[in-house]
Amino acid sequence: MRSYFKKLFALICVLAFGVMLLGGCAKVSDKEAGTDPAATSGKNTNAGAEGQKELNVAVFEGGYGREVWDTLAKKFAEKHDGVTVNITANPKIGDVIRPQIMSGNPPDVIFLSATNESGILQSLIQDKALLCLDDIFDADMKAKFVKGVFDAPTVSPYGDGKIYSAPLFYSTMGLFYNKTLFKEKGYDVPKTWDEFFELGNKAQGDGIDLFTYAAANDPAYNEIVIWPAIASAGGYEALDNCFNYVSGAWTSDAVKKVMGVYEKIAKEGLLLDGTLAMTHTQSQEQFLQNKALFIPNGNWLENEMKDTPRAEGFEFGFTGIPVFNEGDDPCVWSNIEEIYIPSKAKEADLAKEFIKFLYEDDSILLLAENAGSLPPIVGAAEKTRSVLSDCVYETYAISEKGFVPVTGGFALTEQTEVSIRDDLFNSINNVMAGELDTEGWSKLVEEDSQKLSEILLK
Repeated sequence: MRSYFKKLFALICVLAFGVMLLGGCAKVSDKEAGTDPAATSGKNTNAGAEGQKELNVAVFEGGYGREVWDTLAKKFAEKHDGVTVNITANPKIGDVIRPQIMSGNPPDVIFLSATNESGILQSLIQDKALLCLDDIFDADMKAKFVKGVFDAPTVSPYGDGKIYSAPLFYSTMGLFYNKTLFKEKGYDVPKTWDEFFELGNKAQGDGIDLFTYAAANDPAYNEIVIWPAIASAGGYEALDNCFNYVSGAWTSDAVKKVMGVYEKIAKEGLLLDGTLAMTHTQSQEQFLQNKALFIPNGNWLENEMKDTPRAEGFEFGFTGIPVFNEGDDPCVWSNIEEIYIPSKAKEADLAKEFIKFLYEDDSILLLAENAGSLPPIVGAAEKTRSVLSDCVYETYAISEKGFVPVTGGFALTEQTEVSIRDDLFNSINNVMAGELDTEGWSKLVEEDSQKLSEILLK
């Protein structure tokens, strides 16, 4: 385990140091979400006046907003005479573009990560309906990225080394806290789970609960805790076994120790009152009011809540996940958000140029300044340090504090009604409500795992 972590640490921590990127290359007609003919009729319109080209780009409108995409579209179009870029942005972009994809008229470029509930990327992978991007990521281009990112199952899904989705954003996720509050109360950031619970009991004496999360609409935020905790407790092999449905993975000692953290939070009454009825926004609002010490989240949190009232002097702090024993490798969860081109895209070549353009220095700086996120490119954090907030920079530089970034995802299967993610993360609410214990939780997910192992996508 330790040799693996040292290797991964060496590969990923270079994100904060080094070099930068590339060259790219287009006039823009921005269309508001919901007014694009492609969004309302289910058809894409690439045909324009003679000599004109239209590039249709569909993006998920979430914590990054849409303004940054409008700006990127304008700058790209300025570099390409006769090109119009149509941006369709929507929080439910998967629902918007699904009819287009099914009718054979998909957008030319899609930014919608594999973690989105729509399952668009997974469906395109299963249908072999993505354009191969190997001619974008030649040897020189690959060398500019953090090693290992092209091995992700959603980036290179068929085991042949070919790239079908581009790793656009790299996020490091962990536990957020209020630095000002910790200073005022004399709290230390816990390094072990024992210290975590000791702090929780101490804070309750000050009228502050230990933990909250997006229970009502997205308990899967807890993957930020669960995955790195499993890797730390049982080594990356234990995590890999979970992702690949290895028999007994979910009833292992390492996994039960991690699940036990949630049971202990529940039994000791350390969950913020009302959490089970809170959405992600509501739990984040309570966190900003010092109602809970910690919330699992990513580096989009500060930007997403920038206009939300908060405790006086609030200052975002960020840390990785505690370990069970001193000397264990502390870990932090990392995520890649993908951008890709459907194989039936009308302007495939222009779409490739757009993706290349996103990796140019100017584009990376714009993304950092306006979206607070970066691609997994060597040196990106240092190159954009002047426009990143202290907290966002901390999330990218967390490896310098000894935390090992880990990533991964469930192996793809044939379509099935079995949802291991739902049973894993939704069950946290049942544990917190005292309706389920660690033993029952681990058995439930193990049963899903065994079913999925029989229908792995070959």
